[in-house]
Amino acid sequence: MTEPTNEAGSGSPADPRRAMRRLLERDLDDVALAENTRLVGHRHETVQTDELTALIVRIGGEWLGFDALFAGRVHDPGVARRVPHRHAEHLAGVVAVDGEIVPAARLDRLLDLTADAVPPDPRLVIVGPVDRRWAIPVDEVEGMVRIPRADVVDSPATVAGSLNRHTIGLLPLGDRHAALLDSDRILDLLDGGLR
Repeated sequence: MTEPTNEAGSGSPADPRRAMRRLLERDLDDVALAENTRLVGHRHETVQTDELTALIVRIGGEWLGFDALFAGRVHDPGVARRVPHRHAEHLAGVVAVDGEIVPAARLDRLLDLTADAVPPDPRLVIVGPVDRRWAIPVDEVEGMVRIPRADVVDSPATVAGSLNRHTIGLLPLGDRHAALLDSDRILDLLDGGLR
């Protein structure tokens, strides 16, 4: 296939393609190759900030916060397919998320929450590292918030039992609070039901 040409030489879709091809096909000397290898292999350090970014969701009457590093993405709700010979109460089945089969968990059952019978805007929140992903159905997604870590308050005794054991603290959201979930405990809880 030949590349389209443009007599004027500017503004043509072929020009960027040609430039990219030249860039990719150029010869690299040993110094440039070593520098590129060093840059690609460089370990990036995690920077600790004084702010926390959380994804705020609702299950039933409870507002919950997932650490943004734990909640990978939000997806349209899918149909959970039953998993044969698995009877964990919280296992809703498996769902297809962008071509990947992911187990779906009923966090409402694990945390003793009451989910909406017919949620107005249901979503799946995909949580966990690549090798331990879970899809969690939620009734609503409010979005991401950034909050100073100093503003996270301890959970009062009034937070329901199972939810309290899996909560780091409360995130202030104007006139209400969201329970900030402990990512490690939630992941262990989800995985534990499959053993």
